[in-house]
Amino acid sequence: MMMLGFAIMGGLITVIAGFSLMNAIHTGNSKIGVSLLLAAALLGTIFAIWKLPYWSNQSETPAAHTAKKAQLNSHADQAFSTSSGQVTQADNEKSVAQQLSKALSKLGTVSFDQSHKTYTLTVTNHDLKQTIAALTKKPSLAKQAKWPRFVENFTKTSGSLEKSLGKGYTLEVRVGQQSPVLVFKDGYVVKNQFE
Repeated sequence: MMMLGFAIMGGLITVIAGFSLMNAIHTGNSKIGVSLLLAAALLGTIFAIWKLPYWSNQSETPAAHTAKKAQLNSHADQAFSTSSGQVTQADNEKSVAQQLSKALSKLGTVSFDQSHKTYTLTVTNHDLKQTIAALTKKPSLAKQAKWPRFVENFTKTSGSLEKSLGKGYTLEVRVGQQSPVLVFKDGYVVKNQFE
């Protein structure tokens, strides 16, 4: 929106500078200052128009655009805090589930299945759901949609789960009741539907 304002202002200044240059030519006044203003305004306007979202996203596929908007970040660098005193493993699992829910709230909801030691992110983020739908139709767009970076971040998150809770914990990413598109265990990718 800000670039649109710059483009409009730059266009107005370009028009005014153009008229001023024509006036300077007719009256025989110095044209250097007006010419510099016109050139600067013209360059600024072209730059602002080029940076408008309409132009800058034309070269991207819808999948790449929605992946960027979703900001595919699993907060991988986060360390999960657990307690080792009188707290049980179940308490630690619940604590990690709460921390995951908070960290991934922009992407979806997190649930925990204690019997299978599985944390599941059910995607609710509209842009991420669109990206997954687009990749389901055309998996070859995965690299362009920044999917490998998304997978890498969740791989690190899975590694954090192992450090906090021990081995044997699974992390899944799914849309609705569909089969998971990603499955991680102990810091490794077990399934990547778009690879």
